[in-house]
Amino acid sequence: MDLHEITETRLIKHYITQLYSELFGDKSVPSEACFEKIFEQLSANTHFAYEVKQHNQVVAFFTLGQSFSIFAQGRYGIINELWVNPECRAKGVGQAVMQEIIKLAQVHGWSRIDVTAPPDEKWNRTFEFYQKCGFEFTGRKLKLYPAKHA
Repeated sequence: MDLHEITETRLIKHYITQLYSELFGDKSVPSEACFEKIFEQLSANTHFAYEVKQHNQVVAFFTLGQSFSIFAQGRYGIINELWVNPECRAKGVGQAVMQEIIKLAQVHGWSRIDVTAPPDEKWNRTFEFYQKCGFEFTGRKLKLYPAKHA
């Protein structure tokens, strides 16, 4: 497998569109204006995007974020998005991608890696995949949209 960090917004938008369409439907894909706002906020030192190729075919795409907390004892990584080409699922690609992510975590000196699996029951296999890779269930995740409470 060949791992390539990508910074080209066109490629990142392409992969995010595929992932979000599959997870949440086409209506969830960010608009062009939303993508512009997202890319304006990206910091090259805290967000990384990668495509994974095998025999010149894209088999996976993922993004990693870097965060910091005292509880985590320093810097840690967050898998924000992970997509495996449907044709390549259940063939060891996900496991190989996780090994690459672990190597990247070691390079960055991260104390841990966090990930959130989609909540819908149809994505239970995704949750089970992460557990199989060694992730531990740590509790519920909540979110708040400040603009809705202004």
